[in-house]
Order: sequence, then structure tokens, then C-alpha cells
Amino acid sequence: MRNSSTSLSSYDHNEVKKVEDSFETNKKLERKTTEDINASADAFIKNFRKQLVIQRLQSIENYEKMLARGL
Repeated sequence: MRNSSTSLSSYDHNEVKKVEDSFETNKKLERKTTEDINASADAFIKNFRKQLVIQRLQSIENYEKMLARGL
């Protein structure tokens, strides 16, 4: 028969380790300054808009090719 206090303490140890790891991860995330976050957001938006333009141009090109084939 297993000692319930032994299994409980190992369970608690594992849970404590998970919480500590999570806390360390959160601390790393909190270190990003507002300027860094804004710069990242601006870069994402700029790239997103660039991709929209590329997709739009490809769509127009495909449409013109379709018209050229006579469909």
C-alpha cells in the first residue's frame, strides 16, 4: 500500500514546479515594453496590408488571364 502523504507531496512538488515555470514565463513576457509591443503590432499590420495588396494583384492577374482565355 502506498503512503498517501508521499504521493501527495510529489504531486504538490510537480504542481509547484509548473506554477514556478509559468511564473518565469510570465515575467519574461512582462519585460516587453509598450514600445516593443507597439512596434511589433505596427510591423504585423504593415505586413498584413502588404499581403492583402499582393493577393489583390494576384486576383486581378488571374481574372485578366481568365478573360484572355475567353471564359
